[in-house]
Amino acid sequence: MPEVDPLTKAQESRRPWTGRTRGGYFGNWLFIRVLRLLGLRAAYLLLLPVSFYFLFFAPEAFKASSDYLRRQFKCGALRRFYYSYLHFFCFGQVLLDRIAVGDDPSRFRVAEEGYSHITAAAAAGKGLVLLGAHAGGWEAAVSLLGGKNITVNVVRFEGEAENVRRLLQRSVKTSNIRVIGVSGSPGDSLALVEALGRGEVVAMHGDRTLGGRTAKLPFLGGEAAFPLWPYAVAAAAGAPLIHTFAARTGAYAYSLKAWPPVLPALEGTGAEKEPLKKYAAHFALHLEAFLAENPLQWFNFYPFWESHG
Repeated sequence: MPEVDPLTKAQESRRPWTGRTRGGYFGNWLFIRVLRLLGLRAAYLLLLPVSFYFLFFAPEAFKASSDYLRRQFKCGALRRFYYSYLHFFCFGQVLLDRIAVGDDPSRFRVAEEGYSHITAAAAAGKGLVLLGAHAGGWEAAVSLLGGKNITVNVVRFEGEAENVRRLLQRSVKTSNIRVIGVSGSPGDSLALVEALGRGEVVAMHGDRTLGGRTAKLPFLGGEAAFPLWPYAVAAAAGAPLIHTFAARTGAYAYSLKAWPPVLPALEGTGAEKEPLKKYAAHFALHLEAFLAENPLQWFNFYPFWESHG
């Protein structure tokens, strides 16, 4: 079995992103209560003033948003300021949708393109890595699997404040969706490989490094580093890997696209970097294409092009 490189805390500590959910326990609790008592659209209304808060009192997030939007839109600072407001508002909508889809997936309409790739690979019993990004609402893909007899392990960073993480976990009611926390320990990779060995689905992100080996790749007019860890995990388990993104198209509505599966493999002995880089390059291209069609659905609010290394 090829060696899987563990996450390294030393590299993680150099990055400004901490994985924490902004807003704290009370803020998240309030939104969830409004959503469940008054409905999703009422919760959207609560986002209107909150989105202004991020414009004026979250300078790092605003700067990251402005930098990203500068790469997508050729416009002046004033219009970019307006787009940043829409950017934060869209992010809030997707976060609320995440809770709503956990409560009742049947209320969501999901247009599917290539979803048969996911169901066929998941049914094969060899495990499946479902690779998305902090873009759009890929929980829509996970929720579709939640209605089937398939165990889905969602990978989340343990840097979230513990009480917020517990609150978010309780908000997802689908019993066959589990949360695997990663913190940088050598056991992180082992837990994922074991889940794949049981024929389960592991849903993870391909746009945040969290330490470990990375590949610097062209992305939106600059150069950014993408993690190689997801492909090393898939190679170690002999499991296929599928890129998937889901765009929010309206209230209770998403459009999901999944690409044909690939089977990451390591050449020779050990976990060499170059054989895995091509898989990350394909992912970056697919992510760029998704963002070209859905430019406000990019949700990395930290200096993405500066912090990777």
